[in-house]
Parts: sequence; structure tokens; C-alpha cells
Amino acid sequence: MRRLLFALTLLLAPAVQAAEPQIDEVRAAWDACSKLLETAPNDWTGWRRNFDGGYSDHFEFHDGGDAAPSVLVQTWLIDAIATQTDTSCYRPDGSLAFIYSEMLSPNVAEGATGPAVTREGRLYFAPDGHLLRLLKRITEAGKEVAVIDNAQYQLARGCGLTAPHATVDDVRSHLIAELGDIEGTRGKYVQEPLDWCGMEVE
Repeated sequence: MRRLLFALTLLLAPAVQAAEPQIDEVRAAWDACSKLLETAPNDWTGWRRNFDGGYSDHFEFHDGGDAAPSVLVQTWLIDAIATQTDTSCYRPDGSLAFIYSEMLSPNVAEGATGPAVTREGRLYFAPDGHLLRLLKRITEAGKEVAVIDNAQYQLARGCGLTAPHATVDDVRSHLIAELGDIEGTRGKYVQEPLDWCGMEVE
């Protein structure tokens, strides 16, 4: 967890030029989310499910409560070959501020023989839900080698697992749909994947 927080701190470090006020606001929200994770890394609600065939599905919701930041950490293991972790940060008003998505897998490009590669996505959201900024890159041994998957660098899976929860209430609805409420009643929650690999933000 500390390694993840350190990596994200570096990723969100201010650029040489002053960032736009909206981006500064997202970074401030992430700072608050980081403090929540540092303070209570094991204080979460959700599940850790492991399946046959090298699959797992982790959903860990760090609920800060009303008027406080919250964090959702989702992790998937796919075919025992690729691992993706999406960390979603929510503002005190419950709106989604930021998603850091990271997938690690072998390079499955034809003829590739190098080490595993990592796909990183950083998605900045405005309080009204629209995407402000999208940064993406492929790294190999910690060094950036491409902007996104190409003929030379390809990961075992695409970006289709990322399915943003627009608000904290959506996260709570997803929890109830999976786990049931205090009376055991389950609701219905339909995820809408966001395949950000091919997206661009003007």
C-alpha cells in the first residue's frame, strides 16, 4: 500500500507549469484520499473473492462517511497472468475526482521477449462527472516506453475492466447489490465499462 501511495504521489506531482485550477482541485482531493488510506489501510467494506483458473475480484471501499473523502480500491487477477488495480478517489461531496488504473502483465506482442510491462491510466474528473484529463503510458522496468499499447508493447487485456462509479452512492449501491443490506435484501447495480485506452481528451 505504501508503495502504491508513493507512486501515485510522484504521478500527481505538480508540473513545471502551473496546473489549471480544476486539476489542482483534483490533486488536493487525492491528497485527502491518500491520508485516508494511510490512516486506516485495513478499514474497508467489500469482498476479496478468489476463483479457479487464476481469477480473483477484490472490492475494498474505504468509506469516509458524509462530508469526507472516500476511496474504492478494486483489484482483478485475470488468467493468473495479468493484474489490474483501479484506485478511485471521491470528494467529500461524494463525486468522483480521480482514478489511477494500473495493469501489469507480460508483453504479449508478437516476438516480445522483455520483462513484464505496466499500463498506467490517470483519469481526472470534474465534480459534474465529465473527464477533465486523461494521461496514459506503458512502462517497462519502470521506464516509459510507449503512450499506449502498440505493435511492440501489448498487455494481455485491454482497459475494459475499468467501470467508474460516478458517486459514493453508486459504490454503496454496488455493495448492496453484491452483499445485501442489513435485512439481506439485494438491489441491482449495472456496471458501465469505460475503455479509456482509445480515448482522448481535448
